Amino acid sequence: MRRYLTLACAALSLLFGVSEAGAHHAAGHGGGGSGFYNPFSTQSRPPRTFLSFTFSVDGLDDGLGEVLRYQLSGEYAVTRRFSLGLRIPFVSIREKFLPKTDSIGDVSMSFKGLLWSKPAKRMNLTLGSGISFPTGKESTGAGAGTVLISPYLNYTMALGPVDFYTTLGSSVAAANEASPTFDYNLGFNIPLVKDAPVPLHLFFAFQGSTSIRDDVFANGSTKAYLTPGLILYLRERLIATLGAKVSVLDTLKVKPGVALSKTSTSLLSDVRAGFNFNVDYFF
Repeated sequence: MRRYLTLACAALSLLFGVSEAGAHHAAGHGGGGSGFYNPFSTQSRPPRTFLSFTFSVDGLDDGLGEVLRYQLSGEYAVTRRFSLGLRIPFVSIREKFLPKTDSIGDVSMSFKGLLWSKPAKRMNLTLGSGISFPTGKESTGAGAGTVLISPYLNYTMALGPVDFYTTLGSSVAAANEASPTFDYNLGFNIPLVKDAPVPLHLFFAFQGSTSIRDDVFANGSTKAYLTPGLILYLRERLIATLGAKVSVLDTLKVKPGVALSKTSTSLLSDVRAGFNFNVDYFF
């Protein structure tokens, strides 16, 4: 128990005390995660060995264009309670005022630990963090231009046949000024067809990110989405998800005195809607 309390305290210190960040907007594409709630993402399940491929398309607001993302990722369960992961993203940016870009994004490593579980009720509490490195070019929007640390705490539980998921986290960067975000996901995995050659589930979630302190956007600026999707159990170890996201809350506001040019990569964070396809193979 003492060990779990120590880990929980470490999680809180990471979540709210990791210093020196560099951008609410940088974590949107090359610099951050896929931007889609996925009940089988590395954050939403206990440590397990798997390989994953993700393809997503984000349509930018005001008809500015779109961002395509291709991502290879994987996780290795060192033990039943601890795993290590790697993510390699590639981005294609087609934005009205930015040059056409096809390049690698920010590569990231991750770790995750299972703090507590109750398998009979499908209850799990996991703590983890991703660390992304500036391998993508910041000037084109393919990367954050700094090391980003993204700690999170995830809880899952069964509500009858339905699985409930919630994740709380943050993204902070190893720069000279702290600019953390508060990130959150809340979703459900609902069985639709069980006794079929390809069992089918529905997932539905609310996900968002709020700027706590930023060099571009006003404090409290929030972008949130509804993300419905389908889960197809193709084989015992092979799962595919098809998801969408639609902006339902947009309070992004530029700070007074800050002028964004048409070629600012900050505009890449203003996504109106998107699509996501993901395949996972478990070992």
